[in-house]
Amino acid sequence: MKGKREEPREERNRAALRRSAPLGDPFAENGGVKPKKRAGWAAFWDSGKGKILVALLSCLAVFAIVVAVVLRTWIKPPELPVEPAQGKTPTQQLTPSGQQPEDQEPAGPTDDELYPDDGYNGDMPTVSGNRKEGVYTFLLVGTDMDDGNTDTLMVVSYDTQNQDINIMSIPRDTMINERWDIKKINSVYSRTGNSIDSLANRIQKLIGFKPDFYVKVELEMFVELVDLVDGVEFDVPQDMNYDDDWQDLHIHLKKGVQTLDGQQAMGLVRFRRYSEGDIKRVEVQQNFMKALIKECLSIQHWGKIKAYIDLAMKNVETDLEAGSVVWFAANVLGLNGVPALKMEDVTTCTLPGDYWGAAWSRDTHQEQSYVTIYPRQVVELVNEKFNPYEQKVTTAMLDAMSILKNGDISSSTGNLKDTQHNAIMAVRRGEAYYDDDGKIVYGQPPAKPEQDELGNWFILDESGNVVYTDEQGEPLNTDPVLPPVEGTGSGQPVTIPTTPADGDQTGDPGEQAGPDQTDPAGQTEPTDQTEPGQAGPEDLPAESDPPEEPVLPAEDPADSEMPGWLQS
Repeated sequence: MKGKREEPREERNRAALRRSAPLGDPFAENGGVKPKKRAGWAAFWDSGKGKILVALLSCLAVFAIVVAVVLRTWIKPPELPVEPAQGKTPTQQLTPSGQQPEDQEPAGPTDDELYPDDGYNGDMPTVSGNRKEGVYTFLLVGTDMDDGNTDTLMVVSYDTQNQDINIMSIPRDTMINERWDIKKINSVYSRTGNSIDSLANRIQKLIGFKPDFYVKVELEMFVELVDLVDGVEFDVPQDMNYDDDWQDLHIHLKKGVQTLDGQQAMGLVRFRRYSEGDIKRVEVQQNFMKALIKECLSIQHWGKIKAYIDLAMKNVETDLEAGSVVWFAANVLGLNGVPALKMEDVTTCTLPGDYWGAAWSRDTHQEQSYVTIYPRQVVELVNEKFNPYEQKVTTAMLDAMSILKNGDISSSTGNLKDTQHNAIMAVRRGEAYYDDDGKIVYGQPPAKPEQDELGNWFILDESGNVVYTDEQGEPLNTDPVLPPVEGTGSGQPVTIPTTPADGDQTGDPGEQAGPDQTDPAGQTEPTDQTEPGQAGPEDLPAESDPPEEPVLPAEDPADSEMPGWLQS
């Protein structure tokens, strides 16, 4: 069998090499020479792994967009509360979550039922209408651990577009128009059953508008926040030493710049023993608040924003929704398309007023310190930095209390709720008195009658003269029994005739004692008695001059027997 002719070995090797080599492009510039192998991202893409990565990143991008849309609907500016109609008060309050409770009756009587506004609340003008875009207001409340009073009260205005924050402190001793005795703004929260809405209504009468939202902070949160930023550097204005075992409060700080931890910071803001009074305490609180905000906004703490939010959600009560809280935080940090907030854009101030007032307390029986607002200065400050409405606040929208020089109090509304204070002050000044039923009567109290040695009741009139009265102090219509006058006998009044009985009798008057006339010895001679054996008047001779005509009974039968000169 004739076999296939095989090529020589060298020819076979060359043919194998030609078959294994790729065919070049004869029309290429390099004449079909094989290009160099690609490296890096191109090689990674050529391997197919790059395509997988791009597909994965695309999925993540889609997921991120979905998350962003969801967050956009959750993290958003808060919706402003709906304003009630003029003269009406909402019957329900927002719960801390910001939702209206459904089919839920108010627990117990409302504040308006307990302390009605006597009709003038609905007539007072209130600010309303168009709002300034991007401006939100808050009532910041800090409660005292020992008595539940709100000793820290601040009104905050935040312009989210221009990145301006204004903080106004309201002194806890600010006087408000209330029925109860000690009328301080810090007592409203505890006296109205821990009602934030009632407190906000009182704040409205001080500044002219009701804050949009409230934030109530527990002191424990304040301590934890300071510790979260590893302390706050602060210049303590004076040595502070105070111990109160009942409150478990112990404050020991030295004057000067130092880094305060949470407990030390709490002692700083709670310390009250300043020579300048409570106004100094407010100033220290404001300065420390600014130092704390500056530390929290420091870039080294930006990674703690989630811890800030967790801390706030645990220790803060507010009617803001969680998404709105995150939106405000992002806006402060400049994550909402606006520049980040700077410390020079945060300003603090205090409610203008007289910080040195005092008024008498019927409960404590001593003077209570008060702050009374200056309406015109308040209106000017509020309209410049805090009013979220385009309409201006006016003094007519405020209920400004005053303490008069005589100790009375008054309200700019003309309607004072406490009807007892001024009456009690009138009693203290001697302008009124309490009657037997305990009621206050204006004027001088009636003089109480006294008794003389004979038992006669009398009082002294305004001139000091004696006026005889009955036991109740009513003046008598007849003269009482007088005490005897020495040398006059019975002391009863006597009448001495001014002329002789016959009109022509002469002689020494002392020798002519007439009826009821006193002889020189001081004894009165009776004219209606006859000595035994002596003649009576009917037996006198006609030429005798009779004494004054006696008064005889008309029906006496002896008349017909009398001499004619006696019958005429």
